Amino acid sequence: MTHGGGVVFKLTSEGPRYLVVEASGTRDRWVFPKGHIESGETAASAALREVGEEAGVRARVVRRLRPVEQKKEGEPISILYYLMAYAGRTTPLDKRRVRWLSFDQALEALDRGKSRRVLRAADRLVSAAIAAEPARYRIGRAAAHVAEWLALGALALLFVAPIPPLAALAALPIGILLSLAMRLLLRPLRGMVAGNDDATLPRGDDRLRVLVGGAQWLTRTDYLGGPIRICAALTVLVPVLAVYWNFTALTLVAALPALAWWKLERRRASLLAYFFSPSGIP
Repeated sequence: MTHGGGVVFKLTSEGPRYLVVEASGTRDRWVFPKGHIESGETAASAALREVGEEAGVRARVVRRLRPVEQKKEGEPISILYYLMAYAGRTTPLDKRRVRWLSFDQALEALDRGKSRRVLRAADRLVSAAIAAEPARYRIGRAAAHVAEWLALGALALLFVAPIPPLAALAALPIGILLSLAMRLLLRPLRGMVAGNDDATLPRGDDRLRVLVGGAQWLTRTDYLGGPIRICAALTVLVPVLAVYWNFTALTLVAALPALAWWKLERRRASLLAYFFSPSGIP
């Protein structure tokens, strides 16, 4: 990464507001605060410094967002953005105009498609944290659930060979039942990562505890839930299929979903540890 940047938000009675600053030397062009990572700095510390210098805002890092590749004066740069919670004012070094905008306003003000994608990722996290999830995210999450149910239903129907056309119509209800069964089977695995419930939060942002609290946040947003349940079902069912079909090669294939399940669980556990980290940065 060559640059660090911050998507800073604060909670208001009218919903979350996002910080944008006027681009250097360009009137009425709005961007997220960002700057070059100096020697000895991390991307997170560079992002915090730039937020203070460009906008006069103190903030607390909540979590990493997606990296962005773009060009500046013809040279390629890599920006690592962080979601940050507003924590007060400080003295800015730059004389730039600053605005706090709603999601829709900020989406319209930003002139780069990549910046808009970063904003959408940040808004999805903040909306889930304050239990005010807009319809645009609920629809996407519902579609993900339907895709999971269809995948699990199709997997269960592999026990019927050949699959009668009428049986295929039962894929969705079978997938729902199998998803519920996987939730019950995987429930004992929750809470295996020790955490710190006393994570320091900015004053007035107590509602964000769900965002940094780990398990509650994962439950609310179902992070990695569908892929984990599908891989777990494959791990359980593929060896059974090997016996059912007397096809020994499937026993070896069963190791692949087991490996994928293990990797997804490690990713989920590392995310739990990340959110439980008092500093908010791994």
